[in-house]
Amino acid sequence: MYDRVWDRIGDFARLAPTPHNTQPFRIVPVGATNADLVVVRERLLPREDHGNLYMACAFGIFATALEHAARFVGRNIAIDVVPRVDLARLHAGARRVLVGRATLSEPGPVDAAETRWTMRIEPRDGLLALFEARRTSRLPYHDRAVLGASTSALAHVAGVYGHRFLAVDDAQVVRRVLRLNVEAIIDNLQIRDEREEIRGWYRYGETPPDGDGLWERPMNQPAWELRSAFATPWLYRVPGFRSFARHRYLRTQRGTRHIGLLCGPFAEWPDLVHAGRMLMAFWLEMAAHDVYMQPMGSMLTNARYADAIARQFAVDDCWLVFRYGYSDVPPRAPRLQSIVERE
Repeated sequence: MYDRVWDRIGDFARLAPTPHNTQPFRIVPVGATNADLVVVRERLLPREDHGNLYMACAFGIFATALEHAARFVGRNIAIDVVPRVDLARLHAGARRVLVGRATLSEPGPVDAAETRWTMRIEPRDGLLALFEARRTSRLPYHDRAVLGASTSALAHVAGVYGHRFLAVDDAQVVRRVLRLNVEAIIDNLQIRDEREEIRGWYRYGETPPDGDGLWERPMNQPAWELRSAFATPWLYRVPGFRSFARHRYLRTQRGTRHIGLLCGPFAEWPDLVHAGRMLMAFWLEMAAHDVYMQPMGSMLTNARYADAIARQFAVDDCWLVFRYGYSDVPPRAPRLQSIVERE
């Protein structure tokens, strides 16, 4: 039997985002104050996420969420990340792979100096509300510029972690990147292995309160569009239909004033975990400023489009491209009921 504090921490930490909402990480308590942190092999995306880089980054996001979750329940937590992970074979080995260990302090005052989160604005309604507010928005954005103070705060967060935030507001460049993104999405549909891998993570119908995967309302796409993309991908090669599909998708991008890039070390296990920690802090800072983002993953998992981004912005270490701005509150993606599992 273990201290139920792990359940409370898990309820909070499950709000951490993961690629395609696959939620591959689990907390396995091995005592009242100790737990193993594991990744579940069948929830990886090795065909699309080449080298499992973005899932490794997501573990950094998850580790940061655990730290905040522990503080929320009145504990400090120490997370010992395993020093080496064979990322290239992560999806081909054991069903579960140990990626870290967590140790809780005894109940008592939480040392605020222990936090690695550098956000300089206190959440208005508490930390949990800020985690709830942090969402991906695939809605049209309000046609107004993000405040300069918000941009400066985001650049500060990235810099503290040794990364760079490039904010782009040139209207022509923004339009060019949005078009490039939709072309990448359409072209990636033609890659059979990648298409079939993510097909299983798409969900149709009303979004449930608990679950995983990509649902049509949070995706801001009707079921018929999603189904046709997987059932008849060849149709998107036909010039007339490709143009129609491009037009429909770009309608969801209306009002976008800004494109953002995150650049920095993103190749080895320790750097990937660190990048994930930065991204969680960055995303929460966005939430504190009422700013949303939509990552454009298709462009950087496809070498052709990654090269186009590198040339457009004269960078060779960009690992995330996203549009960002203000929008209506987007639908919440569901999360699994529990990420805590007994041995």
